[in-house]
Amino acid sequence: MNDLNAFDDLEKTNYAAFGRPCFGEHVSGDTAIIEVRENHLFLAIVDVLGHGPAAHDLSLKIEEFLKENWTIDVQETLLNLHKNCQGTLGAAVGLGVLEMRTGLLSYCGVGNTVIRVLGSRSRRLYSTNGIIGSRMHTPVEQQLQLIPSDILLLYTDGIKDRFELRDYRQILYERCFTIVRRIVRDFSKPYDDATCIALKYKKNISAI
Repeated sequence: MNDLNAFDDLEKTNYAAFGRPCFGEHVSGDTAIIEVRENHLFLAIVDVLGHGPAAHDLSLKIEEFLKENWTIDVQETLLNLHKNCQGTLGAAVGLGVLEMRTGLLSYCGVGNTVIRVLGSRSRRLYSTNGIIGSRMHTPVEQQLQLIPSDILLLYTDGIKDRFELRDYRQILYERCFTIVRRIVRDFSKPYDDATCIALKYKKNISAI
């Protein structure tokens, strides 16, 4: 397995990302981004179409673009990325911005990426049909209020979508560093790139 990014800040919040390429490949067309700016946490999950070196190269370009150009307006960021990716392989992308003091999450996505919350109540947001860099419907910004102990997951379609809390009850107690590896190990599809972001929200978090 190959680390994409790994983050663990137990004093304020607990979040991590992990991914691996599909069977037979040495690099992945997925990538994950977690960045903090003032009081906002930016989350991005990216799944470039196809596999192997060409998909990997585009994932790195998308990662670079998002790190340099993301704003708290997730719809605007996604539309700018779409323009930047014209003429490429294309990708499925999910973007989130968490206002860390209030727990308000804004999300906008296109393609087969998943965003969901596990905890005392399970919730999902949806991504618009289409492909970044190709044809897509106008992306829709959605909002979700996180509460303390909520577990936020974002993952690519290399992860089986139908696992539930009953399939992994330890997720309530384990650190995100462990959670992302367990999800990729236990619920991924071997012949697809697989990547997961996990975040456990704490009410008293502040800018990192």
